[in-house]
Order: sequence, then C-alpha cells, then structure tokens
Amino acid sequence: MNFFQQPLALTSRFTLPSRAVLSPLEGIMNRENFFRAALNLKLIDAWMPPFIGIPKDAPPKKGALRKRFRIFLDSGIPFTVQILGHDPASMAAACRTLFELGVNSVNVNCACPSPTVVSSGSGSALLKQPELLKNILQTIRTAVPEMCLSVKLRSGFRSPEELPEILASVREGGPHWVIHHFRTASEMYAEIPRSEALRRFRIVRSLLPQTAFFANGDILTPDDAECYRNGCGCDGIAVGRGILRDPFLLRAILTDREPDHDLRSELLAQLTAGIANRRRHHFQLECVKMAYGEDSDEFRNSLKSVQRHKSAPG
Repeated sequence: MNFFQQPLALTSRFTLPSRAVLSPLEGIMNRENFFRAALNLKLIDAWMPPFIGIPKDAPPKKGALRKRFRIFLDSGIPFTVQILGHDPASMAAACRTLFELGVNSVNVNCACPSPTVVSSGSGSALLKQPELLKNILQTIRTAVPEMCLSVKLRSGFRSPEELPEILASVREGGPHWVIHHFRTASEMYAEIPRSEALRRFRIVRSLLPQTAFFANGDILTPDDAECYRNGCGCDGIAVGRGILRDPFLLRAILTDREPDHDLRSELLAQLTAGIANRRRHHFQLECVKMAYGEDSDEFRNSLKSVQRHKSAPG
C-alpha cells in the first residue's frame, strides 16, 4: 500500500478512505453526471462539491439542503459539505441542520479569491480577519461538536508573511484537518516556483504540527503528489484543476495505473448521458476534452463536429 492509499480517521464519525482527495471546483463538478460517472468508475472515494453560501441571519432550510445533497448522502462514500460565509452564528446553524440530515463533515471556504466573494466578506477575505476566522471555527465546534470540521486556506491574502497569524487563529479554532493552497488570494492562479510553494507548505507543517494537512495547488501528475509529500511532510493531497486535465489523476496517484481506451469511452458515455438541450454540442465537446485530452484525435474530431454544427444553415 502506497502512502496515499492509507485511510485517515479524522473523527469517530468520519474517515477519509485515502489521502488523495478532490478539491471542490466550480463547473463540471456541479453536474450530477460527473459525480455519478466518477463514482461508478471508482475515480473518487470521497466527495466535496462546490461551496454553498450561508447568508447572514438566513441559513438554508432543512428541505433545501436535503434536496441539494441527497444524491451525495445516498452514495455511501464519505461526503463533506463546503460552506462559504462570514457570520459565525448562521454558519453554525447551517452545520447543525446538515448534521441532522446525516452530514458528518463540513469545510469552511477561506480560499476562494473571486472578487465577488471577497467583496462580500467571505472566502479568502477571511484571511484578512484571523480573529473572525477563529470565531467561525470555534462557534461551529461548539454548536456541532460531533461534526468533522476542516478549513480550506490560501497562503495569506496579499503575502505569505501573513501565514503565522492566520495559522495561529486556525490552530485555536481547532479544525480536524486543513486543505492548504500555496498561492495567496492576490496571486489568484499566477505561476509560482515549486520551491516557493514547498517553502510555504513547510510553514504550514511547522505551525500546525498536530493538525492533518493536505497540500493543494498545481498537482497535475502522480510525481507532483509525491513531490509535495516528500518536500513538506503533508498528510495528504487535494487535487484541484488537475482533474479537469486528467479525470483519472486521483486513480493514478492511488494505483499507479493509467486508464485504457475502454474506460475513457465509458467515462464519456456516462458524462454525456441524457444530454438533450440546445447546448449539448458544447457540453459534449467539454466532456470529450476531459475524457481523452485536448491533444487527442477524439477531441479534434469532436471540435470539427461542433464547428460544422455552428456553420450549418438554420
């Protein structure tokens, strides 16, 4: 068993089956077809969908949460709900409702760098207010002590020099595990040298020695995952945009095996099952790109088909 295949028990109610997980991503991950296909083909063994916003004084009702997350709760795999907000009481109330529905794990999003999210005071804006971040974590822990609590962070809002203060608040907040993206919020998705990424990860490791820590950012190959593990002593890795380039990446990290052509064909079939709306050609192209890659004959042929469809009369 390689390192990433090892399970990680975080609470008495929540265990990650492996140490290579998928970080939430807006886009294709929002579609139920992607979840069902990834589950059916064993491309994932745990799930954390894109965040749900928690407005101040208006936490979502139980019925709305049940409807939104039923498919994931029924799947039988460990499931984490990522929440986004800045009001401790409302976020804690939402977590209590989620727990009553059977959700045993929540993640507080302090990493989203979207200007819209930041302007609302949520996401990576919380990195500018470490005391508020600590208050959110402590309030959730007090309201739902049985819940596995995690937080997704970036390496500061403007500078990694902010990390010691942020991580001190995280430590006092008491999450069970941390997903850490090495860029700062202001760096968005800028190119950062691997040596600098590892330096920032090592700061996290040194300041959170007792907290499970998953490294996140620019993991595109199994070698990248090994580099992070060996370079900073993280407890696991969280794959983000790398899964859009290679949906079999987590599987490769865990098994060291590449998918065959039949598996790619089956993934495409499941991703596109039931497509019937007027944008189906564009979604089909997106799915072909995901299943086979941008440089494949399958993608080039699909692109030509879409271009012919667009140029066709009527």
